[in-house]
Amino acid sequence: MENTQHTEHTVTAQAPQSVVWEVLTDIENYPNLFGATKSAVITERGDGYEIARLEVDVSGQLQAWTTRRDLDPELGVVAYRQLETAPLVEHMSGEWRALPYGPDRTQIVLTHDFAARQEGADGKVAGKFTHAEAHEMLAGAVERNSTAHLAAVRDEAERRAARAKRAA
Repeated sequence: MENTQHTEHTVTAQAPQSVVWEVLTDIENYPNLFGATKSAVITERGDGYEIARLEVDVSGQLQAWTTRRDLDPELGVVAYRQLETAPLVEHMSGEWRALPYGPDRTQIVLTHDFAARQEGADGKVAGKFTHAEAHEMLAGAVERNSTAHLAAVRDEAERRAARAKRAA
């Protein structure tokens, strides 16, 4: 797609892949985990997938969208794509990957492929921004939120792993 940007962010957690996977797949807990996420509600669930409605702060603008997440626990991959995009977004997709590095270490990778919406007939995106402004807001939010989300998943997985070790 034209003007698509790709990003990839990575962090390593001192936690088993199974614990990281539990954190990644609990989308209804995302508002507790990620400060920018205001709500996450699963609207449909099927064999290997779920569809959820999210409301997220994107650079100070509350944006809502519907996402489909395809869950592959064997590979440790949650592939997502927005079915209904936010007003600033033309398209957004990517993956969460939980890659085991031994029994108690997991690399967490988050990718995004996205583009800002083109201007409408009024010359604006969402009635407010130029395409360049919308792209800058979107790219900035992806960068900030990716770093914060990876840290939050790592920290939560490490907390859960430590709690499990203490209980054992």
